[in-house]
Amino acid sequence: MLFNCLLAIVLLSPLPFGSNTSLAWSLCSLLTALLAIVWSAQLLFKKNSVPFFSHINAISDVIMVFFIMACWILIQANSDFFPNLNHPLWQLANKTGISSPGFISLTPDDTITALMRLLSYGLIFWLSLCYSQDVNKARRIFYSLMIMGGIYAVYALVIHLGDFKMILWMEKKYYLNDLSGTFINRNHFATFAGLILVCTLALAHEAIGVSSRYNIGGNLGWQRFMENLIIRTWLPLLVFTIVGTALILTHSRGGFFSSLSGLTVLLIALNANQRSRNLHILWLFLAFVVLVGLVFYVSSEGLLARLDARGITDLGREKVYPLTWGAILTNPWLGFGLGSFEETFPLYKSLDIAGTTSHPWLWDYAHNTYLEVIFELGFPAGCALFYCFFRLAWICFKGLFIRKRDWIYPAVGLSATALIAAHACVDFSMQIPAITYTYMLLMGTACGQSFSTKK
Repeated sequence: MLFNCLLAIVLLSPLPFGSNTSLAWSLCSLLTALLAIVWSAQLLFKKNSVPFFSHINAISDVIMVFFIMACWILIQANSDFFPNLNHPLWQLANKTGISSPGFISLTPDDTITALMRLLSYGLIFWLSLCYSQDVNKARRIFYSLMIMGGIYAVYALVIHLGDFKMILWMEKKYYLNDLSGTFINRNHFATFAGLILVCTLALAHEAIGVSSRYNIGGNLGWQRFMENLIIRTWLPLLVFTIVGTALILTHSRGGFFSSLSGLTVLLIALNANQRSRNLHILWLFLAFVVLVGLVFYVSSEGLLARLDARGITDLGREKVYPLTWGAILTNPWLGFGLGSFEETFPLYKSLDIAGTTSHPWLWDYAHNTYLEVIFELGFPAGCALFYCFFRLAWICFKGLFIRKRDWIYPAVGLSATALIAAHACVDFSMQIPAITYTYMLLMGTACGQSFSTKK
């Protein structure tokens, strides 16, 4: 029951605009917290009724660093812990007649909200980590993500190709000629689609590997191989084609190239271990790459046009990066408070990216997650957050060589991290709850299957 609820929260999170509204992310956080409370209660009173991660020592450093970072964020939004560290602007506010105790964060309410979301992401990872020690549940997570991702992609294609100009029940206002599915921003759907593609390709690889165990030396062997190949791989390959087409029609340059990097890392990871390497799989994937290339040629006119006209990056974002870095240097250790970028960055914004009086340019994100995290948390806490992601990716990397079977799970964790890390350089997909929920579910599954099953 709890496992099904976990799946439901993550699989339905893309539905309400990627859960990027206050109501949606608050509801997801509440449901995740309730799920964790019930899991804890069952663990306390009925220890055998719910799973607990058996390799807790292997991630103890991640838990400790994450806990310290969460405490720091709480300190940022509280005026009682270290009043001498409060931002000087609060003193200026008091001089103008606005009574305030002062905080490290310039927007303490937003910091508390951001902390709530961050903790919900951590709970999704933890619950996924515990349940995914069972390989059957791990496989169910992957297949559920593949099927739901395919459904979201079909919906997105119908809306886009039918020229309905709608996002669910709301009239579409932005990216009218680009596919965005249930997300407002095309780049976010592209990142979500990339995660689904990574998961789907891994399942296709596993299915092909099972089919290739037949003796292909004779005609009967080839016949059995092809029959099993069709039976086992038709769904992953169909979903891959549908989601891949939807990804291309987003015309998202960052989403396309980051997804490509994630898929490349996946293929390298799956062939890094000699036990998972298979010549027949390599040939079949080569044929499939040719097929994907044809699909790309047919449906990528808009994406290629954007690449030809504007290159890989935007001029506006290139101007925001040095301004963000300059702001960081004014407060490098304490940060301005998690979730404070939108309200704080205008203090450092230059006129050439301000827009006009009638059409002001709103920079609610830095379009570079690394810079934005350091801007909000400061260097120490920002690096602590990066360390957590690095350690999880390292666990997956080691899992490729520790495990003697089920290599697809650590391989997906490694490739999903590569995808997210690449896109974080040019956009803010990890600030969209549905994408982070999906990623944390995948990483929990990947890490849960990255350890030896030997006692």
